[in-house]
Order: sequence, then C-alpha cells, then structure tokens
Amino acid sequence: MGNGPSQADYDRSAYSYYQTASMHPSILPDVSIDESLLRYSGLGSNAVLEAYSNEMVSYVPQFIEKFGSMTPIPNAVGLGALVISMIIELCTNGAQTGSDSFSMIRRVFGEEKASAVRDTMTEYLRRHQTFINNNQRLREEIQRLEQQLSKDLTVLRNSLLHDGQMSTRGFKIWVNGASFHLQMLIHEARLNCQTDSVNRIKTTTDLYLQDLNRLLEKYRTHQDIFRPKVRQRPGNSRTSTSILYIVTDKSERRHGEFSRDLLLGPKVNEAFMRLFVKDIRAALESHFINIRNNVDSLINQHGSFTLQNTA
Repeated sequence: MGNGPSQADYDRSAYSYYQTASMHPSILPDVSIDESLLRYSGLGSNAVLEAYSNEMVSYVPQFIEKFGSMTPIPNAVGLGALVISMIIELCTNGAQTGSDSFSMIRRVFGEEKASAVRDTMTEYLRRHQTFINNNQRLREEIQRLEQQLSKDLTVLRNSLLHDGQMSTRGFKIWVNGASFHLQMLIHEARLNCQTDSVNRIKTTTDLYLQDLNRLLEKYRTHQDIFRPKVRQRPGNSRTSTSILYIVTDKSERRHGEFSRDLLLGPKVNEAFMRLFVKDIRAALESHFINIRNNVDSLINQHGSFTLQNTA
C-alpha cells in the first residue's frame, strides 16, 4: 500500500478550499437566477412592485411621463410586475445616466456579442411595455415570442451539451432564459384565463429540470474554476508543503499550508467541483420546483398598479 493521500484527504482539502471560497462571492462563478427574476416570480410580486415604486417616489414626474396616464395598469404581477419595475428603473437610472437598457439583461448577458436568447428576451420586454394596456396584442406577442425563446433555448442547450460551447456565461444565460420562458407561459395563461395551461407549464418545467441536470454534469467537468483564484508559494521544503493564498478582488489572503499532494491537482479539483455543483443544483432546482408546485396560484395571481402622485 502506498503512503499517498486517500480520497478522504482530497475531499477534506477540497472542502476547506470551498468553505473559504464561499466566503468571497467574487471567487466562485455566478450562475444564479437574476435577482429581478427571483423577486417577481413569486406570489407576492405585486407587493414587491408597490414597495419598489414607493422607494422611487421622488421620481414620480418621470414615471407619469413614461406611463402616459394615471390609469391603473392591469396584471401587474409576475412578468407584468417585472416589466413595470423595469420602466421605473429606466425612468430613474435612465434619467441620470442616459441609459435605455435593462439592468437585468446586462447582468445576465454581460458582454456577450451574439445571443438569440438575449435578443428575444429584450424584444419581449419592449413589446410588453408597448402593449401593457392592450391585453389582446400582448397575448399575441407572448405567444409569438415564447415560441421563439423556446427554440432559442433549445439551440443554446444543444451547443452547451454537444458542440463544446459550455461556459459559465452560456450556462447562466440558459438558466435565466428558461426561468424567463416559464414566466412568459404563466403570464400568457393568466391573460387567457386558461387553467388548462397548468399541465403544459408543469411539463415544460420538468423538461427544464431534466436539461438542468444534464447541463450541470457537463458544467462540472468543463473547466477548473478555482485555480485562477489562488496562488501557491513555497512552504517547508523538508516536508514538501506549499502555502496557499486565496485571491479576492481586493486582497490576497493566506489560506493555509498544505502537503503538495493536496493542493489543486485533478483529484482535489474534482472534489471541489462536486461541492460547488451540489450547492448550485440545490438552489436552481428549488427555483424551478417552486414554480411547478405553485403554477395554479401563480396563474390566478392578479393585481393592478397605479402610480400614486403625491406631489
């Protein structure tokens, strides 16, 4: 029998690295659902919108100009609430910066040069804003663009799984696109008062959960995500150790002194990725399962939004 490290040694070393990395958000890649999608995908979306609007009350004149009237806006829940929040955002941030882009789109897609998913999502957000008070036209646009987004997501999924295109950015785009697509289906059912859409939405969610598991397994093996965030320096030459430093955006922090056999070699990297994927799998699966389990309530969620002029 050899005297080298056991699998348990590699696992303990990886766990130590992972605990440290988890304390510094900039170290681990971000493949999460965007905060805006999370806020407005639940059963309290109308209340979330009202709270956000109240925070921005000092910008009421810009709101009124953007909306064009004080008429209550119907279906200000779910995707409807998200779109209204983006209009408010453009009125406030856009007035200050001259920007006319949605921050959610910037966060999800970053500097991605060509993305059909981005183009379809952006087009939908603009069309929803255009027909926010015209349910018939909005239904037509949702039906057209949700079909297009479904196709775009299939193409992206296949490129990530089969064409060697797996990346953190690509995976994040797929995850957020799938969540956005489910919100489109829910809002379409809400506008059409279609309770028979429940099974369709649940089936689509189950398919996305299957895709998610396949994509996560591919993502787990596609690259060493931790190595660029560490530095190794010589330790004790007699005991063959090295000192590991964790590199954050602002500093370089000593993590510990380890046997060189337990530094970031293939076995430690594999154990580290298992821990990382386990956590992101739990978070992402929870999001999609929560949607599936609450489809009926989400479709039947209603609420309007009226801009309150307190001036």
